[in-house]
Amino acid sequence: MAKDGRVWLSHTGVESLERCPRCFWLSYRRKIRQPEGIVSRLANRFDTVLKNYFNMYRPDLPPMVEGKLQGRLQDPFQEKYFVTIDAKYGFWGKLDECLVDDQNQLVPIDFKTSSSDPREKETLAAYQAQIDAYIYLLSQKKQNVADIGYLIYVYPDLGKYLHRGFPMVVHLVKLKGDPDRTVKRIARAIEILEGRIPKASSDCDFCAWYDKISEELAPRNLKLIED
Repeated sequence: MAKDGRVWLSHTGVESLERCPRCFWLSYRRKIRQPEGIVSRLANRFDTVLKNYFNMYRPDLPPMVEGKLQGRLQDPFQEKYFVTIDAKYGFWGKLDECLVDDQNQLVPIDFKTSSSDPREKETLAAYQAQIDAYIYLLSQKKQNVADIGYLIYVYPDLGKYLHRGFPMVVHLVKLKGDPDRTVKRIARAIEILEGRIPKASSDCDFCAWYDKISEELAPRNLKLIED
């Protein structure tokens, strides 16, 4: 992360604005973030394994996607990109992988680990926004970038011979990206951050819990204290 005094927005950070404006504002303005809770780190491990696997074959395409993608892997691979918005704000992102197509255009790739068959699901809006953001970052750095990106899903399939290794479904989704959508999302995020603390989303569990506790304790002039 660049350290230059700016507030550095990211796709993940801006995506949290869609879930709850108040939590987004508190995260960037007050460094008060939602508690993580209990999460699995398996997806992170899959990402590490996949990145290492692709890197071993660079610049050639690894057998896992051979015949499914056209081109070669970017070599050397540039993972992080930083774009200055103004004196106060910037936007940054980190690619999982990058393809160079037959027209020498860069095509961003993101790895996804799925717990259900990805061939039967629609693409989440957040994943589309992620590809938009990658294309925006590449284009702002004056790169020759395509208007598409790929999601590579890895899904553990059922199998009779697991002792020989887990069978994996590798499913590719091609998405057309629009960097203008990212420009609008960044502008909205900055507008929110420059204003007063916004109202919570109606379906934010974190804010609902806080509001309920405040409502219950305020009449009795009580407050939460640390042990």
